[in-house]
Amino acid sequence: MFGRRKKDHDETAAEATETEVVDAPEAAEEQSDAEVPYDRSQGPWDASEREIAEDDPTFVDVGALIVQGRVGLDIQIPTDPETGAATSVVALAEESAVELRAFAAPRGGGLWAEIRPEIIAEVERVGGKVEEVDSTFGRELRVEVPVQASDGRQGVQASRIVGVDGPRWLLRATFMGKLGSSSDPDSLLEQTVRDLVVVRGTTPMPPREQIPVVVPAGAVRAEQPTTEA
Repeated sequence: MFGRRKKDHDETAAEATETEVVDAPEAAEEQSDAEVPYDRSQGPWDASEREIAEDDPTFVDVGALIVQGRVGLDIQIPTDPETGAATSVVALAEESAVELRAFAAPRGGGLWAEIRPEIIAEVERVGGKVEEVDSTFGRELRVEVPVQASDGRQGVQASRIVGVDGPRWLLRATFMGKLGSSSDPDSLLEQTVRDLVVVRGTTPMPPREQIPVVVPAGAVRAEQPTTEA
C-alpha cells in the first residue's frame, strides 16, 4: 500500500554506560521504589536490531517507524491541516486504535519515567483520572478524561498510554477504543506495537523532540466524508 525508503544502516547501538555514586540509604530507597525495566527482547525494536528487506511489501516505512502490515490492520497518518506535515501514525483494528509517536531520548534512557508525572499532572488538571499500573509493556498509565459528545451529553474517554525506552529513543503508544480500557497481549494492535522498528537516525536531536514521520510515496489521501443538506 505504501512505498518504503532505504533504511539507514550507519547507526550503531553501542553506547557508553554511566554510573552514579549515591549514599547507601538513598540507594536502598530507590531500589525499593524502582520499577522493573521493560524487556524489549520481544520488541519494539531498534533499527540496528532488525534487518528488513527493502523490497518486503509487508512493512510500511514512515520515517520514524517501520510498521509491519497485517490482514485487518488499517494504517493512517494524520497531518497538520495548516502545514500538511505528518503528526503521528495511527493503527486501527478490532474496534480499537493506537496512536504511535517516537521521540529522541538521552543516551542513559529513563525518559518514560521522567515524563509520566507530567502526563499525570495534565490529566488531573483537566479533571480526569489516571492510574499507574504494570502491564506487558512495563509501567503504563490508564487514563479517563471527561468529554462532551456532539449531542451535548457528558461522557468519559478511556485510554492507555504506554512508553518504551530504546537506544536514544522513546516510543509512546496510546491505545483507544476497546484496548483503551484493558490490555490484550494477543490483540492485533498490541502485537503490532511489539513488532515496530524505531528508526532514530544519526541526526542530532534534543531529548523529547519528536522523530519526524514521513508520508510514504504512493500513500492515498483519505478524504473526509461530506454530507448533503
